[in-house]
Amino acid sequence: MDATTAGGAHKRLDIGICLGFGVGTVGVSIMLNTVTTYFPALMSTVLGQSPEIAGYLLMVSKLADAVIDVVIGSLSDRARTRWGRRKPFLAAGALLSAVSFVMLFAPPVMGQGALMVWMIAALVIYSTAYSLFNVPYMALPAELTDGFHERTRLIGFRTVFVSIGQLLAMAGTAWLIQSGGAGRAGFATMGLVMALIIGGAMTATALSVPVQHGTQPTTGKHLPGFAQMRAIARNRPFMMLLGAKVFQFLSFASVASTMLLYMLNVVGVGYTGQIIMAVTQNVVTALAMPLWVWSGKTIGKRRTYLCGVVIFCLTTLSWLLADNSITTVGIMVRAVGGGLGSGAIILMSISMLGDTQAYDRVLTGEAREGLLSSAIAVVEKVSFALGVAVLGVFLHALGYVPTTGGAIVKQPESAMLALKVGFAVIPSIMFTINGLFLWAYDLDEDKFAAARLRSEEGFGNTAL
Repeated sequence: MDATTAGGAHKRLDIGICLGFGVGTVGVSIMLNTVTTYFPALMSTVLGQSPEIAGYLLMVSKLADAVIDVVIGSLSDRARTRWGRRKPFLAAGALLSAVSFVMLFAPPVMGQGALMVWMIAALVIYSTAYSLFNVPYMALPAELTDGFHERTRLIGFRTVFVSIGQLLAMAGTAWLIQSGGAGRAGFATMGLVMALIIGGAMTATALSVPVQHGTQPTTGKHLPGFAQMRAIARNRPFMMLLGAKVFQFLSFASVASTMLLYMLNVVGVGYTGQIIMAVTQNVVTALAMPLWVWSGKTIGKRRTYLCGVVIFCLTTLSWLLADNSITTVGIMVRAVGGGLGSGAIILMSISMLGDTQAYDRVLTGEAREGLLSSAIAVVEKVSFALGVAVLGVFLHALGYVPTTGGAIVKQPESAMLALKVGFAVIPSIMFTINGLFLWAYDLDEDKFAAARLRSEEGFGNTAL
């Protein structure tokens, strides 16, 4: 698909393409947020397992699967089929994602040893399915448009669907689990319902995105592995964004893996509080999209991202002041701040990723969007895995008491402290470090235009 008119102005993407692209992230959001939040809760409040075990299982599956991200990224870059480069991977990811989700949340009754084997298999399938869909999916923004700000508009649609996905992942799942008695049956019902939504949303994207999109490179070839990695390392904006992503995902992993346990044990609002928070936060995120798109055009993407980081950190730290006397208004006020901050972070981080992918193509003449997406996916998985595993060990070391059947017991003060640190302090520290990387990120519209001009003049392979 040609991204520019004859006069050089970037075409405005059709609404149908924007919606078709965006809807797939509903499935991605449910996959990522539900597993990170509810798998530890399922293991420690229903199946009687330590949160440390849940953390180890998540870590092992994600670390083992990280190499698959690079393989999928490279294969999707090189694939040439009648359905395009990305569609076959998107479709396969949609099917396997639905299957793995049912396996995770509706396991059969079995002994502990068999349960561990089942969960490891389910998590490996889950991680592979997530990669099959998400790696080529994250390559699409750089291919669908070359417009620097049109890409932000496209990601704006995606971020609205992220809000819908997170709303389903945090509030819809909580309602289904609670309606089912907060035990095994509730988690199984949730798993079946969400699997259908995941499969449907991802399949819709696979069917909706154009078969041919992006300009194919006319020069250059795929480099050997190490040479290709060195070439990517010379893309300084991408490397700064990659470093920032490490700490972004560590922060999100810490929040996600402790949120429900924090709601149940520290502030005592349970699934109802979780629903109130999720609904408010994600509605605000969706409604704030026009504001953040405007901000990205006006003050720049990097500054907009940093504004989101400040809002997110202040909101997260405010939970240190909360206890079981918290009101619905108190939850909603914090959810508004969380929705505003995370909306800017999600929108700008993905838009900036698309910019660095397009920048790489201009510099090298090669279409390596899938490989760059896979690098981000590896960082996401490893960071999430380490974040969840460390939190699991942390909770276990400070005496968190696991239960069965959804029962809530009085936790020792040390475990309560661990939940507070995991939900409020660690995420803020991680995002502070994240901000340092973003401060060094220097790709803006002018630098991108200069790189394109040099490329058109025959100097596209010269490092800028």
